[in-house]
Amino acid sequence: MKKLFLVFAALTLLTSCLPKVALAPEYWSQPSKVGILINSGAPAKYKEGSQGLLDMAVTSGDKYQEGLNVIGERIKPKEELISLYSEILKSKGKEVVIIDETFDPKTAPKFEGPKTEGKKYSRYDFSRFKNKYNVDELLVTDVNYGFMISYYGMIETGKMAHVLLNTSLINLTDQSLVLSDMNMKNEALKRWKDNNYENSVQGVRKALDKAKEEEKNVHLK
Repeated sequence: MKKLFLVFAALTLLTSCLPKVALAPEYWSQPSKVGILINSGAPAKYKEGSQGLLDMAVTSGDKYQEGLNVIGERIKPKEELISLYSEILKSKGKEVVIIDETFDPKTAPKFEGPKTEGKKYSRYDFSRFKNKYNVDELLVTDVNYGFMISYYGMIETGKMAHVLLNTSLINLTDQSLVLSDMNMKNEALKRWKDNNYENSVQGVRKALDKAKEEEKNVHLK
């Protein structure tokens, strides 16, 4: 059977495939109002490795759902990231607006406006947020978290606690990217079911804490 190398963690990210853009130091010298929008659903099982279509079907069960439910009850990345980004932006002199919406890439308009040479742009048109919330920029972070399971065919070869943040800061005047980067952290898991999935919870907790530290000290420095 022909095998396909598959990594599923990033498939649901609305900002996936964006170019990497580092935040310019001069960004902090200019006053602006920033909207914060965090896309984070329930924790999930992600798969990586070499699998055929039959392998994918056989390994698509809900073996991990009980553990994911416990993780979802204990860890709330949306609230934590809103707090983190708000603290960073305010400490740098930015005004902050929390946007409690879910951005759906399936229905969102693609950005088709003019582009200036030397700039990189968002895949989607976020311009409606500018007038609706009276903000100059929009910080969008997609969150994936839960289990990353490695497979070779139908065989499980590894198990990790998984967190992936895909963050973009968009200038709403022209939809150009002020910042764009992906931040993935994995922690190996052993005895993942023990003590009501405590090791799994703590693995995701550790991965999220490392991701937050990188957001603070690398991406938004």
